[in-house]
Amino acid sequence: AIDNLKARKGICNVYNEGAQQARFPILCFVHEDVLFATKNWGENICKHLSDKQTGLLGLAGGDSKSRVPSSWSIPIKSNEINIYQHYKREKKEPRHIVETSPGNASKKRVVALDGVFLCTRKDVFEQFQFDEKTFTGFHGYDIDFSLQVNTKFNNYVIFDIIVHHFSDGTPDKKWIESAKLISNKWKKKLPVSIYPLAKAEANLYHWKSLQVFLQKLFELNYPLPIIFKNYLVYSFNQYFTVRRFVSMGKYVFLSSLKRPNSLGRNYN
Repeated sequence: AIDNLKARKGICNVYNEGAQQARFPILCFVHEDVLFATKNWGENICKHLSDKQTGLLGLAGGDSKSRVPSSWSIPIKSNEINIYQHYKREKKEPRHIVETSPGNASKKRVVALDGVFLCTRKDVFEQFQFDEKTFTGFHGYDIDFSLQVNTKFNNYVIFDIIVHHFSDGTPDKKWIESAKLISNKWKKKLPVSIYPLAKAEANLYHWKSLQVFLQKLFELNYPLPIIFKNYLVYSFNQYFTVRRFVSMGKYVFLSSLKRPNSLGRNYN
């Protein structure tokens, strides 16, 4: 265990330090506010990771990652989620969230994973480490690490263990800035998906992701000049079309008129 209470190092630094000290071939990077409900869950982890094509396991992830700053939760077709979620911010009863594509497999392939629980082999970690130079805080490390591992191995969400998670994250401005760092670092490789993307499909995915990103900027009360700047930065690329640009511009303009409580409209 690494005591980070006083040093307050970034999570990448702490995870790398812990992995280097680990003596055994299976590594688990897990948040501290969890409870494992499945007995002998480690046996399932070892079984999944015995497949040498498997690089990283998690409990929540998405099948694609856009070039636009985003979380793992904006998929092309579906998210894969298996976690027993508890709520602090909202007065909601805890529930076992299971979202998955058709099929009863004990694991489903994804591109990016949520950092609440990440498992890998030490031989994978020797090739890909957490990027402590780029991500110095507590956001962005999970998606970046997922994208690294995904360049050579397959990432999966697993469905044969149950983990209780006792907090629900809230994306803030630090999260936004980390998401932008991911997009900048991987701009030549994104978007990436477990599916082959047709041009029209990738185009629609980009603009839907952009709407979600801009909506989050409005929710976090970013200044309008910054919102318009980001709108322009992520519009002028190979996915640019006049129709989508005008439609998204209208969305931004109308949202700016509704501040401070602008949640926007659905983009078609």
